[in-house]
Amino acid sequence: MPSIETLKIDGDAEAMGRVHGTAFRTEIQTLTEERMRLCYDRFWIGEGRATVNPTALANACWAHQQRYDDLVTAELEGIARAADVPACDLLVTGGFTDFVDALRGGSASGQKPIDDPGQCTAVLVAAKVAADGRPLLAQTWDMHPSATPYIRVLDLRSTDQPAAVVFTVTGCPAMIGVNEHGLAIGINNMVTSDGRPGVMWTSVVRRMLRARNADEALTLLNAAPVAGAHHYLLLDAESTGYSVERSPTRIAVWSLESTLAHTNHCLNSELINIEPPRGAVPAYSTRNRLRTAADWLEGHPADCSRSGLWRLLNHFDERDPLGSICHGPQPGYDVETGGAVVISPRDRAMDATWGQSDVRNATDRIAPETFNVFSPSRTSTP
Repeated sequence: MPSIETLKIDGDAEAMGRVHGTAFRTEIQTLTEERMRLCYDRFWIGEGRATVNPTALANACWAHQQRYDDLVTAELEGIARAADVPACDLLVTGGFTDFVDALRGGSASGQKPIDDPGQCTAVLVAAKVAADGRPLLAQTWDMHPSATPYIRVLDLRSTDQPAAVVFTVTGCPAMIGVNEHGLAIGINNMVTSDGRPGVMWTSVVRRMLRARNADEALTLLNAAPVAGAHHYLLLDAESTGYSVERSPTRIAVWSLESTLAHTNHCLNSELINIEPPRGAVPAYSTRNRLRTAADWLEGHPADCSRSGLWRLLNHFDERDPLGSICHGPQPGYDVETGGAVVISPRDRAMDATWGQSDVRNATDRIAPETFNVFSPSRTSTP
């Protein structure tokens, strides 16, 4: 497997978008077309659930985006102009799972189970229990296999906001990342019935990566007019961390004390009340991955380190692929582990792999690459 393609970008928000859109023009056009097609796929939206036209919804969400944040909007506009795609469609390219939440809207409640796939297993480790004494964020990124070829790392050396490195897909400003202040942001998907026009989770991540610490990021997340449900992980260099379940109408927050794990079902009772029933396969996957991750964190304290967490992210049990942390597509579950990251906020560093769904034995495992945040004014933190 080749290295993750990396793009170094500098300039203001609009200029960074233009560089991004120019570099990946063809890929952005192809992925955007594919994501718009999936807006009609029953696997994602359920049987007869879409009551809103995707183009109309994208336009409505774009109006929310324009009101939400000038810098993220300018970056998206730069990408769109350079790649020759509608700016509103980029919201679907990057924020697809929030977008389908909004497509389903209130119709997701009280109907047939949704075969929406569980995606991503994520953990936080506090400095006081980490084997190397550093707070850590680790997660897989699981998605439809069509997305894996578009995974990229952006080295953002902005002139109008903090520098950052982000794990993302072409056309999307950020999905997961860490900034020069030592603030790391991670995510995984949830599904609730209160989806509505709003901003995509990817725009919220990009906005939070301008924050100086986890408390500031939490305030921004609480105020964001999100379109769909997501779980967010916030962690800074001082080991302040939060696990946050956020839907358009509700929020639940857990503070990091030792370790936290999350997959793709709601844990807070208020969010559970608006969580539609899932099909048997995705329900099994999310619940068993959470159990696997929590048990691993408790049973492997010596591996709760920047290098050791890859044992968890590479976990595959051939007897139980659906309950495995890292997996390829399974019958009735068209999802694969497209990549994974371990972030050390104190080191301003992200270790990442892509295309790692085939880990049936040790020889298949991909060694992570390390990406450091550019910040010439910062002295090294011990």
